[in-house]
Amino acid sequence: MKPALRLFPLVFLLCAPAARAKAPDKSAAPPTLASEPAMQLGVFDGTGRACAGQLRITPRQLTWKTPFSPCAASAYTLVERRQTERRVHWVYRLKTPSKRCLYKTVSLEKMIQEDGWVGWNASGFWEKPYRTNTYGELNCYLVKLD
Repeated sequence: MKPALRLFPLVFLLCAPAARAKAPDKSAAPPTLASEPAMQLGVFDGTGRACAGQLRITPRQLTWKTPFSPCAASAYTLVERRQTERRVHWVYRLKTPSKRCLYKTVSLEKMIQEDGWVGWNASGFWEKPYRTNTYGELNCYLVKLD
């Protein structure tokens, strides 16, 4: 037997415990959304051409500036909050949207996958009620900044 082939089983045995130690623990519980707040606040950055801009939700005002609908700061009410094991959905209704703002209702959704990846999605609605149009008039993938 060649010397290189004799070393292969030895190298394999020495490296195998390290490989097992780095392997993910399949028995660990996947992350969930058990303790999400009643109202989601924060600063979110939009992605893509129509969604470039920023969504900012503070305890008193909501601002969503996109290229085609700059919604200035407005007071809002939390209309709805729904939660499942992997999704939380907040619906905000603007009390006094600015003249150039196309949206009366803004929906924000947080999704979490088993590997821990978190995604944010916002939808804007104007005339149609948000429940009848599940995709909204503008649907944007967001990145949370804070």
